[in-house]
Amino acid sequence: MIEITTQPREGLSIEDCVFYHTVELPEHGVIEGLWDLRAHTDRYLGNVSLKGKRVLEVGTAGGYLCFYMESQGADVIAFDLAPDEVADIVPYARGSLAERTENMQSWMEKIRNAYWFSHKAKGSKVPVVYGNAYAIPEAIGEVDVAVFGAILLHLRDPFHALASALRLTRQTVIITEPLWSRGHLFRFSLMRGRYSPVAIFVPQAKRAQPPTTWWWYSPAIIQQFISVLGFEESKVSYHSQMNTELKTMFPYFTVVGQRTVPLP
Repeated sequence: MIEITTQPREGLSIEDCVFYHTVELPEHGVIEGLWDLRAHTDRYLGNVSLKGKRVLEVGTAGGYLCFYMESQGADVIAFDLAPDEVADIVPYARGSLAERTENMQSWMEKIRNAYWFSHKAKGSKVPVVYGNAYAIPEAIGEVDVAVFGAILLHLRDPFHALASALRLTRQTVIITEPLWSRGHLFRFSLMRGRYSPVAIFVPQAKRAQPPTTWWWYSPAIIQQFISVLGFEESKVSYHSQMNTELKTMFPYFTVVGQRTVPLP
C-alpha cells in the first residue's frame, strides 16, 4: 500500500513518541534522541546547498533531516516505511522472529508519531509517502536530490533501494553512513576500503544481534554502487556525530554523487 499524506496525527503526546534524533520544538524545547546531529547537520548532508531543490529523503524516521532541509529552503518529500510493511529484520534462527517483528513494528509506530508530533509543532508542510524503499513510486515524480541518512546499513538489499530512488533523481545523491572501525579485521578492511569497495556482514548468529543492522560499508563501495546507477562523479567527506546514550562522538562518512548519465 502507498499512502501520501500531509495531515498530522492529532492528540499525540511526547510519551507516544520515540525520537531517534534530538530535536528542538516550539513550546517543547529540546527533546533528546539517540543521536544528536545539531552541531554538524550540514556536514552530515555533505555541505550541499539545498535551497530551491526538490529533495526526496528516504527513511525519514522522526523527520529531523527532513525538517532541517525544509528550513534551508528545500522542497522536501519524506519517504518512510508504511505501517503495513515490515522492516528488514535479520531472521536469526535463534529466538523468536515473531517477537522481534512485533517489537520493531511497535517501535516504528512511535517513530512515526515523533515525525507527526514534530511536523505539527514546527508547522511543517512536508508531505510523507509511506511505502517500501525497494519500490519507491514513480508518482513522486523527478527530484533534484535524494538523501539517504544512515539507512543503507539497515537494508538487506541496499543497491535495490538506491536504484529505486535514483531512477527519479536528476542531479545529486547524498549518502551518509557510520564509519565503523571496531575489530582488527574491519580496521584492516577499512584502511583498504577507503579506496576499495568493502562491505562487512554484521549479524552475529550466536548472539542473535543486532536485530536490524546488516552491513558496514566503506565509502568506496557506496561510490561504486552509485556509479553503476549513473552518478559517476562523487566525493567523500568525514565527520563525527554524537550518540547521546553513550555520550560519545562516532565517525561517519558522507558520499555526494553527481549524475553524469542523464535520466532516460
